[in-house]
Order: sequence, then C-alpha cells, then structure tokens
Amino acid sequence: MSAVEPRVATLAAILDLNTDLLLNCLEGLSDAEARERLPGGGNSVTFLAAHLTDTRHFLSARLGRPLDNPVARYLAEARGFEDIREWPALDEIRVAWRAVAAHLQGVLAALTPDELQRPNVHRFPLADTTQLGLIAFLSQHDSYHVGQVAFLRRQLGRPAMSYVRGAHP
Repeated sequence: MSAVEPRVATLAAILDLNTDLLLNCLEGLSDAEARERLPGGGNSVTFLAAHLTDTRHFLSARLGRPLDNPVARYLAEARGFEDIREWPALDEIRVAWRAVAAHLQGVLAALTPDELQRPNVHRFPLADTTQLGLIAFLSQHDSYHVGQVAFLRRQLGRPAMSYVRGAHP
C-alpha cells in the first residue's frame, strides 16, 4: 500500500486520534447514563456517538467506498433527538465505531490526488468544495462532537476523558 496522500495525512491522523478519544469517553458509562439528557437540553452521549458513527459512514460513502451502517436504522427517520424511538446499546455503537474507523482509515489511505480534487456535491461552510474539503470539514465535525461527548461525560460525574491511545482493541 502506498503512503497516505500528504494533503489528507494529518486529517487521517486526527480521525484516528478521535477514534480512541470517543472510545475513552464511553469507557465506564452505562447505557442509561449515556442516554441521559442534561437538564438544559441538548444531545445525549448515545445520540452523539451514533451520529459520529453515522457521519463516518456518510464520509466513506461520499468518497466512493461505502460500508454497511448498523446504526442507520436508529437514525433513519429522525430529524432530531425527539424522533428517535429506539436507541442502540453502547456496545453496538463501539463495534460499529471501530469497524467504520478502520474502514475509513483504509479509504483515506487509498485516495489519489485526483480523487481529492473531485467536486463534492454537499456544501459545507468551507470555501474548498472538493472531496478534500469534505474530509477537512467532517474531521472538524468529528472533533467538535467528540469534545461534546467529553463534556457530557464530566457532567455525568465521570472522570475526564483520557488521551491514552489504543486502550480499546
């Protein structure tokens, strides 16, 4: 396998880091805790973890290499938190997260310079409307939501998220 295209290498590294960070955030949480919404509203840990998993599936598909998405059925008809009728267990999310993370790393490693320059049909708040811009925006999106999960973890009375890498095979 050839080296990761230099323009995507750092973004792939951020996504790889976020893979471990989300797993660290979920460590020790029960399904009940993870589904809890704080009194001020907002999303739950379960919603955010499922959303992140779903978004990585979206990215893989937009890059032309889709992977079956086991959390899609939970989010399919939902336009918001209140529309979700059934929640995945954290164990199910962890399995799906690891699978899509490994898949996406392979997808990113295989991208060619021409593929990165291809126009992207989805518009995000970046001037770069190529596939590379899509990867950049969704890498930031990934980090944003991992930060939210880390915050929620602390609000649930759990220790802060750890930056330990590779603790969750």
